Amino acid sequence: MLPARHKGPTTGVPAISPQPANPQGGARTRAHLARITTGVCAALLATACTSSGGTDTLSRPSARAEKVTAPPPDKGPLCDGDKDGSPGIGGIRILRGGTARLGGTAVAYTEARADGRSRTAVLAEGETPLDRHEGRHLTVAPRQEITVKGHSYTVRQICAYRVVLTPKNPADAAPSPSPTARETARGRDDRGWPDTVDGRWRLRWHVPHTQFGADGISVVVSDIQGRPDRADIAVASRRDGEDASYHDARVGDTLEIADRLWRVAAIGTGNMDAPEGSREFAAGYVDLRSME
Repeated sequence: MLPARHKGPTTGVPAISPQPANPQGGARTRAHLARITTGVCAALLATACTSSGGTDTLSRPSARAEKVTAPPPDKGPLCDGDKDGSPGIGGIRILRGGTARLGGTAVAYTEARADGRSRTAVLAEGETPLDRHEGRHLTVAPRQEITVKGHSYTVRQICAYRVVLTPKNPADAAPSPSPTARETARGRDDRGWPDTVDGRWRLRWHVPHTQFGADGISVVVSDIQGRPDRADIAVASRRDGEDASYHDARVGDTLEIADRLWRVAAIGTGNMDAPEGSREFAAGYVDLRSME
């Protein structure tokens, strides 16, 4: 029997196929997306919720048990298109489950697809989760040209964890991480964030890891499931293009958090079948190892 699934704040946007919304399910959809929005803000914790979340309300994590069938593993490749695997790659980055601003509107990386030889990604336009659910969806491939609100971009790279776009007009370019910015990102260890031991960063279930200040990055494991071991990891940030929602991350997966690449080194499921608060209950954890 699969272990019970404990759900915390859900962040980002669920995988959305490019199909029109069902009008008869509108009320249910709106209620569901409202809960998603609340989860995005909960992940921010002490930081402010941004406009892409659509609300300023913060909620505390709560546990809810349910059983979920494991999705099939990603077939790969990890990345397609540009072969530069550095987080400092030029262009506008949209992390998995997160958003970035293109042509004055928010665009989310909602779904990753791979067939063992190539990758595509589904991008959704809209300022709120509901807008993105009901709005325009684009299935993109490497080196494809797309237009968003009259602004043109080339898909430079598609990875399981991000999409990188290069604008045709240099004026539309987002600031790429400069050497100074990257040194600052690495130097977060020196300032106590993230707290790593020999390059390993342990994230415990429902325990937020927050870097205060201008970036306002907050990372939390919102869900852990076993057989196979996997976890949902939510990242919220005040910086455009740094929020993400990594669903069903497994050992060996690559994630991008705070301008750095991390590999999922271990997932501990604990004993989360036991009643929360009992002596038998043990929260799970995720270990990330820096790839730099």
